[in-house]
Amino acid sequence: MLFSSIEDAVLNEEADLGVIIHESRFTYQQKGLHKICDLGEVWEKRLGLPIPLGCIAAKKDLPGDMRAKLDNLIKESLQHAFQDYPEVSAYVKQHAQEMDEDVMRKHIELYVNEFSLQLGTDGQAAIQKLFEVYNASKGNTLSSNLFIS
Repeated sequence: MLFSSIEDAVLNEEADLGVIIHESRFTYQQKGLHKICDLGEVWEKRLGLPIPLGCIAAKKDLPGDMRAKLDNLIKESLQHAFQDYPEVSAYVKQHAQEMDEDVMRKHIELYVNEFSLQLGTDGQAAIQKLFEVYNASKGNTLSSNLFIS
């Protein structure tokens, strides 16, 4: 089901439980919902690694100069966003599920942080662990040998 429908499904008793993501992590209590566990906290506590929440990926067979250009454009965009922070742009406000500015800021800080500019050892280890957990649960051999910048 679409992530934005999960809370209503639980509230309308169409589902017993749901995994909520994005801004809903900060607003579910206002709707009378209760947290059973935070999967990010469980991941971090059990594994001692940050939870890999998302990524922008490029095919390994793209030319190196194209990957480098993409990487630089993303970094420039992030640096621009960091320079203007904590101002939340009209664009973000227009596309946010929750319109409360405090919720928007918390959501942004969750996804845009020091790992956004440079994964570092912990970020790379978190991605490797995600592949290991996925492969162990599915019996897959999906490669985690990725171009990681």
